[in-house]
Amino acid sequence: MGWVCAALGADGRLRACALGPTKAAALAACGVRRADPSPEGPLKALRADLARYFAGERVDLGRHPVDLSGQPPFHRGALLAAREIPYGEVRTYGWVAARAGNPSAARAAGAAMSRNPIGLFIPCHRVVGAGGDLTGFGGGLPLKRALLALEGVRIGGRRCG
Repeated sequence: MGWVCAALGADGRLRACALGPTKAAALAACGVRRADPSPEGPLKALRADLARYFAGERVDLGRHPVDLSGQPPFHRGALLAAREIPYGEVRTYGWVAARAGNPSAARAAGAAMSRNPIGLFIPCHRVVGAGGDLTGFGGGLPLKRALLALEGVRIGGRRCG
Protein backbone atom coordinates (compact mmCIF):
# COMPACT_ATOMS: atom_id res chain seq x y z
CA MET A 1 0.00 0.00 0.00
CA GLY A 2 3.04 2.25 -0.04
CA TRP A 3 5.14 3.82 2.67
CA VAL A 4 4.12 4.92 6.16
CA CYS A 5 5.67 7.82 8.03
CA ALA A 6 4.96 8.31 11.72
CA ALA A 7 6.36 11.29 13.62
CA LEU A 8 6.55 11.64 17.39
CA GLY A 9 6.81 14.83 19.40
CA ALA A 10 9.39 15.32 22.13
CA ASP A 11 6.82 14.00 24.62
CA GLY A 12 6.58 10.68 22.73
CA ARG A 13 3.04 11.28 21.44
CA LEU A 14 2.20 10.83 17.76
CA ARG A 15 2.02 14.15 15.96
CA ALA A 16 1.68 12.88 12.40
CA CYS A 17 1.18 9.70 10.42
CA ALA A 18 0.71 9.48 6.68
CA LEU A 19 0.73 6.93 3.91
CA GLY A 20 2.39 7.73 0.61
CA PRO A 21 3.21 5.95 -2.65
CA THR A 22 6.92 6.61 -2.06
CA LYS A 23 9.12 7.10 0.98
CA ALA A 24 9.67 10.75 0.02
CA ALA A 25 5.92 11.35 -0.35
CA ALA A 26 5.16 9.80 3.06
CA LEU A 27 7.91 11.85 4.73
CA ALA A 28 6.67 15.04 3.06
CA ALA A 29 3.06 14.33 4.11
CA CYS A 30 4.28 14.10 7.71
CA GLY A 31 6.42 17.21 7.43
CA VAL A 32 9.54 15.15 8.11
CA ARG A 33 12.85 15.71 6.30
CA ARG A 34 14.62 12.49 7.21
CA ALA A 35 13.68 9.11 8.57
CA ASP A 36 15.08 7.44 11.68
CA PRO A 37 16.13 4.03 10.36
CA SER A 38 17.03 2.71 13.81
CA PRO A 39 15.11 -0.45 14.78
CA GLU A 40 15.30 0.68 18.42
CA GLY A 41 13.98 3.73 20.18
CA PRO A 42 10.54 5.22 20.68
CA LEU A 43 9.22 4.22 17.25
CA LYS A 44 9.93 0.51 17.81
CA ALA A 45 6.46 -0.33 19.15
CA LEU A 46 4.82 1.73 16.38
CA ARG A 47 6.79 -0.10 13.70
CA ALA A 48 5.90 -3.48 15.18
CA ASP A 49 2.19 -2.65 15.38
CA LEU A 50 2.13 -1.25 11.84
CA ALA A 51 3.87 -4.35 10.49
CA ARG A 52 1.29 -6.55 12.22
CA TYR A 53 -1.57 -4.34 10.98
CA PHE A 54 -0.42 -4.53 7.36
CA ALA A 55 0.07 -8.30 7.74
CA GLY A 56 -3.69 -8.45 8.40
CA GLU A 57 -3.60 -8.89 12.17
CA ARG A 58 -6.19 -7.22 14.38
CA VAL A 59 -4.12 -4.53 16.06
CA ASP A 60 -5.28 -1.78 18.42
CA LEU A 61 -3.41 1.22 17.05
CA GLY A 62 -5.46 3.36 19.44
CA ARG A 63 -3.17 2.34 22.30
CA HIS A 64 -0.54 4.80 21.07
CA PRO A 65 -0.92 8.32 22.54
CA VAL A 66 -1.60 11.12 20.07
CA ASP A 67 -1.07 14.87 20.17
CA LEU A 68 -4.05 16.82 18.85
CA SER A 69 -2.97 20.17 20.26
CA GLY A 70 -3.70 22.95 17.84
CA GLN A 71 -6.87 21.28 16.56
CA PRO A 72 -10.11 23.27 16.94
CA PRO A 73 -12.31 21.81 19.70
CA PHE A 74 -14.91 20.21 17.41
CA HIS A 75 -12.23 18.73 15.15
CA ARG A 76 -10.41 17.33 18.19
CA GLY A 77 -13.66 15.77 19.40
CA ALA A 78 -14.39 14.30 15.95
CA LEU A 79 -10.89 12.85 15.65
CA LEU A 80 -11.13 11.31 19.12
CA ALA A 81 -14.55 9.89 18.21
CA ALA A 82 -13.08 8.26 15.10
CA ARG A 83 -10.46 6.72 17.35
CA GLU A 84 -13.25 4.82 19.12
CA ILE A 85 -14.28 2.95 15.96
CA PRO A 86 -13.17 -0.66 16.42
CA TYR A 87 -10.96 -2.50 13.96
CA GLY A 88 -13.05 -4.02 11.19
CA GLU A 89 -16.06 -1.75 11.73
CA VAL A 90 -17.29 1.51 10.23
CA ARG A 91 -19.35 4.44 11.49
CA THR A 92 -20.97 7.36 9.68
CA TYR A 93 -19.97 11.02 9.66
CA GLY A 94 -23.22 11.65 11.55
CA TRP A 95 -22.14 9.22 14.29
CA VAL A 96 -18.78 10.99 14.54
CA ALA A 97 -20.52 14.38 14.72
CA ALA A 98 -22.84 13.18 17.48
CA ARG A 99 -19.94 11.75 19.49
CA ALA A 100 -18.12 15.08 19.07
CA GLY A 101 -21.12 16.89 20.55
CA ASN A 102 -23.03 18.19 17.54
CA PRO A 103 -25.29 15.61 15.84
CA SER A 104 -26.15 17.99 12.99
CA ALA A 105 -22.52 18.62 12.02
CA ALA A 106 -21.81 15.63 9.76
CA ARG A 107 -20.15 17.89 7.15
CA ALA A 108 -17.93 19.42 9.83
CA ALA A 109 -17.01 15.90 10.95
CA GLY A 110 -16.05 15.18 7.34
CA ALA A 111 -13.89 18.30 7.32
CA ALA A 112 -12.16 17.11 10.49
CA MET A 113 -11.51 13.69 8.94
CA SER A 114 -10.08 15.35 5.81
CA ARG A 115 -7.56 17.18 8.02
CA ASN A 116 -6.65 14.16 10.14
CA PRO A 117 -2.93 14.56 10.90
CA ILE A 118 -2.54 11.04 12.31
CA GLY A 119 -4.00 8.60 9.79
CA LEU A 120 -4.27 4.91 10.76
CA PHE A 121 -3.89 5.75 14.46
CA ILE A 122 -7.00 7.90 14.08
CA PRO A 123 -8.81 5.61 11.63
CA CYS A 124 -10.72 8.10 9.48
CA HIS A 125 -10.83 5.39 6.79
CA ARG A 126 -13.50 3.74 8.98
CA VAL A 127 -15.86 6.70 8.55
CA VAL A 128 -18.39 6.36 5.73
CA GLY A 129 -21.40 8.19 4.34
CA ALA A 130 -24.90 7.76 5.79
CA GLY A 131 -25.79 5.04 3.28
CA GLY A 132 -22.50 3.21 3.75
CA ASP A 133 -20.96 4.97 0.76
CA LEU A 134 -17.19 5.27 0.68
CA THR A 135 -16.76 9.01 0.46
CA GLY A 136 -13.79 11.29 0.83
CA PHE A 137 -10.36 10.14 1.90
CA GLY A 138 -7.08 12.03 1.70
CA GLY A 139 -5.26 9.03 0.27
CA GLY A 140 -8.00 8.43 -2.30
CA LEU A 141 -10.91 6.03 -2.31
CA PRO A 142 -8.86 3.05 -3.63
CA LEU A 143 -6.64 3.29 -0.52
CA LYS A 144 -9.66 3.67 1.78
CA ARG A 145 -11.22 0.60 0.16
CA ALA A 146 -7.94 -1.34 0.52
CA LEU A 147 -7.60 -0.47 4.22
CA LEU A 148 -11.18 -1.51 4.91
CA ALA A 149 -10.67 -4.73 2.94
CA LEU A 150 -7.52 -5.44 4.97
CA GLU A 151 -9.68 -5.17 8.10
CA GLY A 152 -12.37 -7.43 6.62
CA VAL A 153 -15.05 -4.73 6.57
CA ARG A 154 -18.37 -5.52 4.90
CA ILE A 155 -20.70 -2.78 3.73
CA GLY A 156 -24.15 -3.70 2.50
CA GLY A 157 -23.33 -7.39 2.94
CA ARG A 158 -20.37 -7.14 0.56
CA ARG A 159 -16.73 -7.16 1.51
CA CYS A 160 -14.81 -3.99 0.61
CA GLY A 161 -12.10 -4.35 -1.97
